[in-house]
Amino acid sequence: MGRAIFLATTIQGIRKATFRRQLISLVNNDFQVVVMLAMTDFDEIWQAKREFNKIDLPVDTPSVRLISLADIYADHDGVSLKADDFVDPDLSKLQEYDSHQGKMPVSRYIDKDGNIVAETLFGEGAVRLHTLYFDNNSRIIQINSYDDQDRLFGIGEYVNDTLDESLLLNAKGQLVYRFTNYIKNQKVSYNVTANSTISAPQDLTEIQDTNTKSNDEALKTYEGQGKEIFTKAISYSDYHRYDDINAFYHQVLLNMNIEDARTYIDIDNIVDASKYLPSKRIFNY
Repeated sequence: MGRAIFLATTIQGIRKATFRRQLISLVNNDFQVVVMLAMTDFDEIWQAKREFNKIDLPVDTPSVRLISLADIYADHDGVSLKADDFVDPDLSKLQEYDSHQGKMPVSRYIDKDGNIVAETLFGEGAVRLHTLYFDNNSRIIQINSYDDQDRLFGIGEYVNDTLDESLLLNAKGQLVYRFTNYIKNQKVSYNVTANSTISAPQDLTEIQDTNTKSNDEALKTYEGQGKEIFTKAISYSDYHRYDDINAFYHQVLLNMNIEDARTYIDIDNIVDASKYLPSKRIFNY
């Protein structure tokens, strides 16, 4: 029986039709399949599981194993969290309002000034999925992520509603990995025809009036500054530093013994990821 491992780093990857086709093909050919939910934005993991459950796998096929970084590093050594690593208000002293987000129960915790301090979302069986923490301007400052056993495994720290750092915890609640996000400016350009139904974003600058094509259709060229997020990681087990998240993913795959397994990587990431696996045959989805 063959083995296959999917490295899933985004929810969008799970939603791809190519992901579903590759997955079903492997299952139909009696492969043992592992889908590694390797998102460092831990709040995406419960959402990715929900997207995966929408895939209509053939009846009576072997189960596909879903694992996350929290599962892989649950037993690794870590260090104790410091008081300034996270916020931890006593929610039991706050007024609680129960509501619903779609069909999912949610509890909101309100302080004496009427501000929402925190919000907890629950899944099926009243399983706690996450707790959001807010500042006085209703901006998210932290998201705590929980597994099916109600264990806190991840803390996301936010700045201006943007994920700044993610803290991965082991089964003892110790810090195992810190993932830090950095923003890099990137030049973007658009070519837009005069009769295009999609307008260029307002923050772009037109740099060329026309560009004649063979059919004499005029193109307007716009340029602007885009932003790309890249992630670095540090291990608190051996204090190894990863300046490229794909170098970290390479280490994760090595820990999973991929020598006799097919490795599938999102085609959007395959160029960056495959350079760390030069002698390994890589499949894409």
